[in-house]
Amino acid sequence: MLSRVLPSFTSTSIRCAVGYSSAAGDVSIRSMDVNQAGNSNHPSKVSKSPFAEVPQAWVSSFDAVEERKLGIIDLHPDIFRVSPRLDILHRNLTWQSVYRNVQLTKQLTRAEMPGGGPIILTFYLIALQKFLCRKPWPQKKTGRAHVGSIRSPQFIHGGFANGVRGPRTWFYILPDSVRLKGLCVALTLKHAQDCLHIVDRLDQLPADANGQFLHDLADHRNWGYSVLFVNDTDEVFFQIGGGLAAAIEQIPSFTAMPVYGLNCFSLMKYESVVFSRSALALLEERLLKQFNRAGPLNKKCRYADFKERILNEGEGEDHPDQPPVV
Repeated sequence: MLSRVLPSFTSTSIRCAVGYSSAAGDVSIRSMDVNQAGNSNHPSKVSKSPFAEVPQAWVSSFDAVEERKLGIIDLHPDIFRVSPRLDILHRNLTWQSVYRNVQLTKQLTRAEMPGGGPIILTFYLIALQKFLCRKPWPQKKTGRAHVGSIRSPQFIHGGFANGVRGPRTWFYILPDSVRLKGLCVALTLKHAQDCLHIVDRLDQLPADANGQFLHDLADHRNWGYSVLFVNDTDEVFFQIGGGLAAAIEQIPSFTAMPVYGLNCFSLMKYESVVFSRSALALLEERLLKQFNRAGPLNKKCRYADFKERILNEGEGEDHPDQPPVV
């Protein structure tokens, strides 16, 4: 995988050349192919690192099989140009694979097995008393080992001495920082391998679009066998009488999900990931908000999370009809 990822981090003719000034955060972008796309008014993305390259991606149409380039947009380097930490990605994939597993097996001990020893008799078990509560053979004069119950662990159909005592779960909480970092690593790998595609809108499919139309569209654009569509909301997936959801249902290897359900396992499972432009903007906004928010235990910086709410507390104090309650 690294052989496919690391060469993609070098500057190419499609990507942009970045020049940095002495002022912190001052980035000037010179795009090579923006004039061909006809859209060069995208705002610059500023990274924390002054050496990070600002990645770019094409925005394509989604209303026909033939692909039309609508423009180039900038991607944030802190999300789509992070170090390919495969160890962090492995931690996320392992966590998603095991945290839902529950083992319900429970092997009974000799005390929990029915029969073979003293039990509390009921009306229905009185007739079976001599079979359920008997010693298998006398204590002495047989030459055999002393046994008090046929439910001992050494017997077939007996209890278990150190058996599995379910229910057992493998759930654990992965730190938020590891989850966010793993998601950025997965997005970086997809973009570096040219498996991340951006379309204008996912609801632009024709009214008569079916699974064959979507299959031809993916085949014409080399999206691969399995494709994951990501939208900013889930409304486009529940359109009645056609649309993207009806077309995806006819192709088992195609799946759609809203941006709030995006995870590392889904990004690695599918060969290509297709974002709508609004979904990409919402994803960057939420990830950057999580990266820059004050920690819950850092009380010195907690004011940053509630700054807007605190500044708006004084609104309406001079209202003539509804004075503040003291």
